[in-house]
Amino acid sequence: MGAELEIRQCTTLEEYGACVELQREVWGFSELDTLPLRAFITARHSGGMTYGGFDPGGRLIGFAHAMAAFDGRLRPYYYSHMLAVRPESRNGGIGHRLKLEQRGRARRLGVPLITWTYDPLQSRNAYLNLVKLGGVVRRFKVNYYGNQSTSALHRGLDTDRLLVEWWVGSGRVARALAAGGLLGEGSAGRLVEPVEKVEIPREIEEVKARDLGEAHQWQRQVREQFLSCFERGLYCTGLETSPTGSSWYLFSRDEREEELEWRTLARERSGVEARLAEDPRGQQHVDEWLRPGEDAEEVRKETR
Repeated sequence: MGAELEIRQCTTLEEYGACVELQREVWGFSELDTLPLRAFITARHSGGMTYGGFDPGGRLIGFAHAMAAFDGRLRPYYYSHMLAVRPESRNGGIGHRLKLEQRGRARRLGVPLITWTYDPLQSRNAYLNLVKLGGVVRRFKVNYYGNQSTSALHRGLDTDRLLVEWWVGSGRVARALAAGGLLGEGSAGRLVEPVEKVEIPREIEEVKARDLGEAHQWQRQVREQFLSCFERGLYCTGLETSPTGSSWYLFSRDEREEELEWRTLARERSGVEARLAEDPRGQQHVDEWLRPGEDAEEVRKETR
């Protein structure tokens, strides 16, 4: 299925409608929690992106949806709000391919950072985010969505979340993608010797089904340990796994090396502005790039 899958941007009402339906299938959302069709349309016309994976018959198998965003210093990034894959097609690398398309677009547009959240107790998501993609974590969101979610996956526990930072042009990400998640059991994602580890169960859903009280204990323990690590100036840089037992998050001292990405972007933009000043069509180029809803390839075709 993975090789036959076509990954492309969703652009039609029918494709966005399929994304709405897939949310219900994957998370069991009610109408209250389902991202509506109009939100997908609005995102496309305000700098966001929705990539879909389609089988040879045109059926949507998975999608990744991201919104354009700015931080407190007006620096651009993408917030990847949703990644969904049909249950029967999971573990086939579709989510990984969708994230790579997001990375490609961000790099083409000069956006250095994509962020998203996930449940810290979900070891498979942790492996994808930290090991295969090379993301890092500096923030823990306690009960991020509250306790009102209608998804069966969220019932019984607080909605704690980790905020992933994916610095798409960084050396860490390049090394992770080159390794393809094949760094080996017991050392996955380890670029330097960790100074702290936090244990999580390999299958939290099995724990919840067996003993919800035990799942609550895991959540409280992981929350306290993550917050303690962050307070001590550490950040999460990888995951150590075992075929049968627990998994461990790996923490290192935070030198904030990824901040170089912002400075690199600033230099690149300065160079672009200088070239535009010398280009008699410069302002026209700027106007075309600022058209809402256009993607990079569409603009390049018009300005050649």
